[in-house]
Amino acid sequence: MASEGPTILINVQEQCDLCDEPILFQCGECRIKLCSSCANEHHLHESKHDIKPYVSDKSELKSISVLCKIHVDRMCGLYCQDCEVPVCEQCITTGHHGYHDLKNTQDLLQEKRTIINLDTKEMENILETQLVNIQKRLDVLACTSPSKYEDLEEAVLQHGKKWHDAVEKVVKTFVSEIQRMKNGEKDILNKLTQDIVNLICNTENNMKLNKEMIEAFEAEKILGYKTKSEGIRSKIPEINVPSPSFTEFEVPESKIVHENFGVLKTKVMSIDDERRKSREMVQTYVDQPTVPKLVEKLTQLRTIETGLSAVYSLSCMENSELWVHGTDNSIVRIDRRNKKLERIKTLSFDGNVGITLNREGELVYTDFEDRSVNILKKSQTHAVIRLSGWKPRDVCVTMEGDLLVSMSSDDEHRARVVKYRGTKSVQEYHHDLKGRPLFPAGDTALHVTENKNWDVCVAVTSAQVVVVLNGLGAVRFKYSDKSGKKEFRPMGLATDSQCHILVTDYFNSRVQVIDKNGKLLRNIEGHGIYLPLSVCVCNYDTIYIGDSTGKIKQIQHLK
Repeated sequence: MASEGPTILINVQEQCDLCDEPILFQCGECRIKLCSSCANEHHLHESKHDIKPYVSDKSELKSISVLCKIHVDRMCGLYCQDCEVPVCEQCITTGHHGYHDLKNTQDLLQEKRTIINLDTKEMENILETQLVNIQKRLDVLACTSPSKYEDLEEAVLQHGKKWHDAVEKVVKTFVSEIQRMKNGEKDILNKLTQDIVNLICNTENNMKLNKEMIEAFEAEKILGYKTKSEGIRSKIPEINVPSPSFTEFEVPESKIVHENFGVLKTKVMSIDDERRKSREMVQTYVDQPTVPKLVEKLTQLRTIETGLSAVYSLSCMENSELWVHGTDNSIVRIDRRNKKLERIKTLSFDGNVGITLNREGELVYTDFEDRSVNILKKSQTHAVIRLSGWKPRDVCVTMEGDLLVSMSSDDEHRARVVKYRGTKSVQEYHHDLKGRPLFPAGDTALHVTENKNWDVCVAVTSAQVVVVLNGLGAVRFKYSDKSGKKEFRPMGLATDSQCHILVTDYFNSRVQVIDKNGKLLRNIEGHGIYLPLSVCVCNYDTIYIGDSTGKIKQIQHLK
């Protein structure tokens, strides 16, 4: 067999003499230029004619070389997507490929080149914006980790002195638990650091191979290329920095010492072989972590009377305080006793404000009329993003600390979601990989959140659909429900620790829970929920649902 085949020269501008399709072949006797379909038809009527790959004599040519593995003297102008092999015209007329999905080799090469370039760019982005930063972050965490536990230990010891001899045993229990968590975190940091180093090496190697493949223009390798960036992304660990704390209780006069000493709370780092996760746990003794499951019977924990006429958006803090936005031009912070603690003025009202919290627990919100995304630091508002030609609709903080901002154009005919790292736009979700719009034309109401598996979830309200995208911006699935008595109208969006997606179904007065692949798991309805507008998930997968009566329902749906 020849080591390399002859070269086919294809002019991308020339068309078949019998139709408008691109030229791939030419009849040696008739000298007519043919596409794949016309070549097959011509061969049926003129079986003795010699049909060969077309060679143009024009100057602007693109060179490819794919030799048929079965008919060694033939070149391949098509690619069988069922068999995943290049095929020549003889394969089509004498083999079993006639009923298969055949694609023009040149078109497929261009598509694959585009995919490879996108995949390489995505790997570069992962390397520069995630892997390297995670490695640096792990180095810092490894150095600073012991000190925070030492501070925590000291707090426990100081509080223990107030209790004297009666609490000595309890103090030792808490200190032992802190030491266990510190040692466990150290081991995990060491393992994560090594994993990231290995992943960086692997990513750099794949990028090098891809670039060499493109430069060498190795057609067969390009045609058989499978994307690798999603595989790399799936191996990236999610790192949530533990924020341990110790809450002191007042020293009681006649209560059981152990029950009133305090609560040791932290986020314990752990590694899951299938998907690395951080689980938030409250421990006073050593408990084995378990995977939460849906409870058979929903439990309503309490109802919060906000005093608002409606709750369009809300977000929960770790101390169970809530930030809420209603119909007026303000955002209010309330505690569990419904007491208003703080009020932030906005230019927008009637639901045109999206709110979330960053890793530091600071309020981040969009102001539609002000065209701004803002952060509240020490009771002072700072605009971190200002838009031109667009107005922000909603915002969420990703697991990496970036901001996902949904927005609509000034004419309200276009909508998109943009990822910001600081003040810099790093990714836009507007079209899919084939250039088609992700969101229906003219639809501007978008609610956005990121799932724990890195998916970007977008509720497109008036289109009655939830669009779920992967990290590259490709559509994983679209969810819409027709089981309700009224039309499906998604108004709010949230995710829990198990990658469940929670969607408020406004007109049917319920919240739908779907899994990460779009399967409906349950409806949360009743419990006085009326026309729900917003939903958020707080500590230990507690759900807060804000509705059109201004009330917030706190419900436990996992155990």
